[in-house]
Amino acid sequence: VIPEGENRGIKEINVFAVTSFFAVFAYIWLYLVIEVITPTVVDIWEAVVTFMCFPLIVLLAFAADKNFWRKQMEIEGDWNAMQVQAGFKLDDVFAKKSGSEEDVRHIIEMGKKQLKDPKEAADMATAEMLKRTHHSRAWYRVIAGRANKGGSKVPFYNKAKEEGAEGEQAMNNRNVDDTVARVEFSAAAYSCMENEGTIKLGVVRTGNLDCVSTVNFETSDGTANAGEDYVAKAGTVTFEPGEYLKSVEIEIIDDDVWEETETFFVRLFNPTRGTEMDKICVTQVSIINDDEPGVLQFQKPSYLYKESAGMAELVIERNDGCDGRITVKYKTKDITAIAGKDYEARDEEVEFTHGEVTKTIQIPLNDDDVFNEDKIFEVTLYDPTAGSSLGKTKCTIVTILNDDDYQTLITRVANLTSVNLDKLVIGKESWKQQFEEALSVNGGNIDEAETIDFILHFVTFGWKVLFACVPPAHMASGWLCFCVSLGCIGVVTALIGDLATVLGLLIGLKDSVTAITLVALGTSLPDTFASKVAAINEDTADAAIGNVTGSNSVNVFLGLGIPWLVATIYKALTYGEDDKRSRFVVSDKSLPFAIALYSITAILTLLLLTWRRYSVSAGKAELGGNKTIARFSSLFCISMWLVYVICASLYAYDIIKFD
Repeated sequence: VIPEGENRGIKEINVFAVTSFFAVFAYIWLYLVIEVITPTVVDIWEAVVTFMCFPLIVLLAFAADKNFWRKQMEIEGDWNAMQVQAGFKLDDVFAKKSGSEEDVRHIIEMGKKQLKDPKEAADMATAEMLKRTHHSRAWYRVIAGRANKGGSKVPFYNKAKEEGAEGEQAMNNRNVDDTVARVEFSAAAYSCMENEGTIKLGVVRTGNLDCVSTVNFETSDGTANAGEDYVAKAGTVTFEPGEYLKSVEIEIIDDDVWEETETFFVRLFNPTRGTEMDKICVTQVSIINDDEPGVLQFQKPSYLYKESAGMAELVIERNDGCDGRITVKYKTKDITAIAGKDYEARDEEVEFTHGEVTKTIQIPLNDDDVFNEDKIFEVTLYDPTAGSSLGKTKCTIVTILNDDDYQTLITRVANLTSVNLDKLVIGKESWKQQFEEALSVNGGNIDEAETIDFILHFVTFGWKVLFACVPPAHMASGWLCFCVSLGCIGVVTALIGDLATVLGLLIGLKDSVTAITLVALGTSLPDTFASKVAAINEDTADAAIGNVTGSNSVNVFLGLGIPWLVATIYKALTYGEDDKRSRFVVSDKSLPFAIALYSITAILTLLLLTWRRYSVSAGKAELGGNKTIARFSSLFCISMWLVYVICASLYAYDIIKFD
C-alpha cells in the first residue's frame, strides 16, 4: 500500500521496544500462569498481576514516548524557520483557528504579485499543521472503521514535496550526515516527451563526500516495454571524492504510433561499503506520447490576482500528445469586471510549436485608487486547429482583488483552514450530528461516495444507528462517552463471540480453533485496516506497527485480566477455601501449545522487522522500500499466521502431538 519508491521507518524506537517486549511477554506470562506456576488454575494474585500489567505497559510506553530515560532529542530543523518559509504561524491557528495578515500572507502570495487559490493555500496550511500532528492508533482505527462501513471519510492533506533543481537540492543536503555517504535519485518521478531521445535522471550523494562511492542501477518495465519504448540499461554510478551529483542517461525510442503515457522504473542497488541507499532508491519515468496533436485546456479552473499585479498570467496546457504545430484562440468575457475599465479585453490566437506543451497568456489588469468589490471575468478557449481538441477546463475564471480588500482574502484563507481542521475532528458535537452521519452514506457527502460505500452503508446500517446512541464525546469531559462505548463494545463482543461459537459448533470446530480463526480474525481486521491507513498517510511506521504490537499485549492484560480478576474473586467469595469450586480452572489442553507457537512466530516476525531496520537493501525501514523485499516480508508474515493457525488446529484435533 506504500507508494513506489517510499518507505516507512519507526521513529520512536523506545516505544516500539516497550510494546514489542510486552506483545511477546504477555503470552509468555500466560503460559507460565497456565502451565508452570499453578497448572490449569488461575489464582487471584495471578489475575491481579495480569490486569496490573495493563497500566504498567501504558506508563512505560508513555515514559518512552516522553524520553524520560534519555536526553530529549532536538527536533530536526528549525520549526520557526519552516513557518517563515511556509508563511503561516501554525501555533496561532491551532490556538484560535484563524490568522492575521502576517500569518497567511506568504502562503497566498506566489512570487511577488500572483496569488494562489484560497482553497489551495488553506490546504497547504493544513498540510503544514498535519506534519507535526501525531494521530493515535485509536484515531486511525476510527477512520478505517468508517471507511469499511460506508461512513464519512476524513480527508488527508498531503503536501507534495517541493522539487527544486537537482544541483540545488544536492547542495542543500550535503551536510545531512558526515559519517556515511547516502545515495538516492534526485526525484521520485521523471517525465519526458517521446521525441526527446534521451532522459537524464539525477543521482545525488549526501553525507560523507570524501570517499569513492559506487552504486549499481538497472531499468525494469512498467507499462512501457524495453526494446519498444525505451532501451534497457544497467550499469554503475561512481562518485569521486567531492562529487555529489551524477546522472543516468536512458534512451527513449520514438515511434509513429499513438499510445497513452507509459512508465518504466529505474532502481539503485548494491552500494559499496561505507555508502547507504537513501529514501528514493526507485524512480518512475513517464514517457509522454507526442504522436497526437493534443488536448488543450487551462491549467487551473480559476485564478486570483491583486489589482496592483498589473498582469494576469494564465497557463494553457497541451496534454495527451504534442505532435505538430497547432493553434487555439482565446477570448475574454465580462462577468462583474468591465473590459477597458478593470482589465484589457483580448480575443487572440496562441500557437504551439511541435513538442511544445505549455503556453502562458497575459491579460493586463487596470489599477485604480477607488475602492471596489472583487471583480470577475472569464477567459474561454475556442477553435483549436490541426486535429487538436479542448479538454474539460476550456474556461477559467479570473478574480481581481481590490488591494484595499486584501484582508478579505486573508480571512477567507484562515476560515477555509478552520474548515479543514474541523474535518479532521472525528467526534461530533450533538446526537443530531451523530444520527445524521449514521443515516447518511459517506457522512452525507454523497457526491464523493463510491458504489462500495452504498453497499457497506446498507450492510452496517443497524450497527451505525446503534452506536449513534452513544453520548457525544464532549459530554462530561468524555467519560460518559467512554463508559457507554465500553458497555456497547462489551455487548457486541459477547454477541459476536457467541455467534462465532455457534458457527463453530455447526461446522464442527472446537472452541480453541474457533477462537484462533473466526474470533481472532474478526478482532484483528480493524487493526489491519487501521494500520493500512496509518502506513499510507504517516511519514513513519510508528502508528502502523505500534497499532499491532500494542493491541496484542492489551488483548491479554485487559481482555483476560478483567474476566480472570472478576471470576477468581467471585469464586473465592462464593465458595469455601476447601471447596474445589472456589478454584478458577482453565482446562483447554491445546492452549499452552498455541501460546508457545504464537511466541515463536512473534519473535520471528520481530526479527524480520529488526533485519529490515538495519538492512540497506530493505531501505533501512520496517515498511515499504524495495518491492521484492516488501513482498517477501508480506508473504513471510502471512505464512507465520498460516503456520500458527494450521499447527494449532492440528494439535487441537490430536493430529500432531508433542510429549
